Formats: sequence, C-alpha cells, structure tokens
Amino acid sequence: MSGFWSRRNPRERVLLVLCLLALVVGVPLLLTPPSPAGGRLLPAREARLKYQSALEEKLALEQALKQLKPRIAEMAYSKPPEELVPQAVRTLQKHARDSGIHLREIRPLKAKRIAGVMKVPLTVRFSTTDFARGVVPFLYRVEDPAGRLVLDKVNITAPDAKSRTLEVEAQVAFFTQSAEEGEAKS
Repeated sequence: MSGFWSRRNPRERVLLVLCLLALVVGVPLLLTPPSPAGGRLLPAREARLKYQSALEEKLALEQALKQLKPRIAEMAYSKPPEELVPQAVRTLQKHARDSGIHLREIRPLKAKRIAGVMKVPLTVRFSTTDFARGVVPFLYRVEDPAGRLVLDKVNITAPDAKSRTLEVEAQVAFFTQSAEEGEAKS
C-alpha cells in the first residue's frame, strides 16, 4: 500500500481521500430505507383510528351519492344535447309567450362537463318595457323545477336614463347525463 500511495501526486491523493469519504457516507445512506413523507411512522393504534375514520367518511360519501343519484336522474336529461337544444328553445319560447315578451335571440353555447353531467348553456336576449309583467314572470317560469332549466345569470340594462325599454340578457342552462357528448367534446 505504501508503494501505491507514494506513487500518487498530491492532487490524486486528495481525490482518493474524497472518494473514500463519499463511499463511507454514501453506502450506508443507500442501504437504509427512506423515512415516510411525514418524517415518522404513526403508532399502530393511531394509524388504525385514522384508517377507520377515513373508511367511515368514504362510506358516508357513498351513501350520500346513492341518495343523490335519483334526484340527479329526475333533474337531468338522459338524451344528448343535440336533441335537447330544440326542446329547450321551444320551452323558452312558450315561457316568453306566456309572459308576454318576444325573444329576440336564443343562442346555444358550448357544453361543459361538470361533476359527471353535461351543462348545456343558452343565451337568451329580449327587450321589454314592463319589468314586473314581462321579465319577472319569464324568469320565474324558467326557474320552475318541472322545466329542468336553470338560470345562471341575468343582465338587465337600460339603453339610456330616459328610455323605458329594458334590454335583458339571461344565461339559461340544462343538464344531461348523456355520455356521448362528453366523449365528443373532450
């Protein structure tokens, strides 16, 4: 060994010492298992309690979902949006006729998947001079749960301060459980 060490120049000796230090420190680190993410293991009793509470929460959520499925089924359609948009337009026109207003524009917007159902929004525009006898009844008819339509937002403006005409833009939506549309849009 003395011959090996004496044949090395000072730079090689420093590099050899550094390699030996790296081996002394690195090999034990490679052979020991890493600590868990929290830095320590939970005691068995505490881990069991945590597991049990998570299991109870999961079962409660599954039970809530089981109770909500029939309500979702009655409030959402099962047909694809392409078939339902004309039906929604007819319903909106009927509500407008019953409310004494004329719809100027009904425009379908892009459908979005939200929590397992498709939300299909429509923009509705109309003008009226009577808020209480035109706008309010129309919005109440749209919000009727039997019609399966929901009102997302309403924007009511007057063109100027002296005008009695109101410009109304409402975003209405319906929901469908159809899987075909979600796969086509994704």
